[in-house]
Amino acid sequence: MTIDPRLTERRREVAEDRARRNVRRLIRFLIILGLAGAVVWLFLSPLLSVKEVTTTGVVASSTHLALAEDGVLAGTPMILIRSGDIATDLERDPWVREAVVELDWPNRVVVRVEERVPVAWVETEDGWARRAIDGVAVPSSGEPDDSLPWLDFSTIEDSEASGSRQVLGALEFAAALPDELISGTRVWPEANGEMWADVSGFDVRLGRPVEMAAKGLSLAALLREEPPPGSILTLIAPTHPATSSVVEEPAGEDEEP
Repeated sequence: MTIDPRLTERRREVAEDRARRNVRRLIRFLIILGLAGAVVWLFLSPLLSVKEVTTTGVVASSTHLALAEDGVLAGTPMILIRSGDIATDLERDPWVREAVVELDWPNRVVVRVEERVPVAWVETEDGWARRAIDGVAVPSSGEPDDSLPWLDFSTIEDSEASGSRQVLGALEFAAALPDELISGTRVWPEANGEMWADVSGFDVRLGRPVEMAAKGLSLAALLREEPPPGSILTLIAPTHPATSSVVEEPAGEDEEP
């Protein structure tokens, strides 16, 4: 039995065509693999690695230590840095109110931190702590001093302080006071929900914990007018402050003064 030469030639052509297609596929695969390897090398190479870490706003926080622990160091490939995760880690520090981490390609990391500033000593059931205006406690010695106002909320649990309207209102009031009124200032809540304060020797009725920053500014203006000693200053409405004096009735003949 003989095979038609034309059929044999056709089979050979088909085999050669299949072989050429396989070679082309292999070449394309090798080219893609090579390009992928080059891209990976480029992103992991010193050309696209961290050379500079710039931080702003860092004063009291452990931002630099946290960045080092997260691998934000010279030589780290930029592609391995997850800016969102690093910002979240930085904000775990009680000093850090907000952190922003940006990758400035090809080799610079920019970190901007907004730190909390303590505005008052606050006493809760767990004792004294310095707190920022958002109610978060920042590291402190535990013993209050006259560098900040004192806020007495000893009946409130420590975990509830940052969400208490009264505590946040008192902190807002303390933050609005000028420096000359900070030392010796005391703020406390009454049973009826009103806030009272002792500022520069004057009893100050603050009312409900609303518009507390405006009340702080209004009080400063009122004290510049030098109210009579012993006056009670009422700031329930900060735009209409009032001053009332305590009048002592003269003692009668049969009464002790």
